Amino acid sequence: MDKGKVIDKLNEILRWEYTGVVQYTQQSFLIQDVWREVYAPMFRKSADESLGHARLIGDKIVALGGIPTVERAQVQQSTDLHEMLQHSLHFESEAVRHYTEALGLCGDDDAALRVLLEDVLLEEQEGVDHLQKLLGGQKRAVPAKDQRKGKVS
Repeated sequence: MDKGKVIDKLNEILRWEYTGVVQYTQQSFLIQDVWREVYAPMFRKSADESLGHARLIGDKIVALGGIPTVERAQVQQSTDLHEMLQHSLHFESEAVRHYTEALGLCGDDDAALRVLLEDVLLEEQEGVDHLQKLLGGQKRAVPAKDQRKGKVS
């Protein structure tokens, strides 16, 4: 395992998690109307989850001999609930990508790091699944053999 590359990737993840804290908190502030009662707590819970992930990753960066970043990525903002959910789905999907890439870098020589990344990756994927359901799900994938016929089995 190349510790330098792993630390760089973990810092990229940390930037992303910091972004989640701010983005989800901002969404919890901006949500209005009858949906506020439903979505403000959901967004706040997501912000707390991002902060928890940031703490895990920041501590691991230090344990590996690195220095955690204080930077974050750009926050996506909207006052429209559907856009907020789309932004959240984008955030969670990118988190899945980042954690998957980090897993590819850690190799087999650090089982604890692998487990940490797998555990957080599972939570991020659950977030993607939840948001896809809120947004009406994704169209079912058409099996390759039936794509020509336009059928879904």
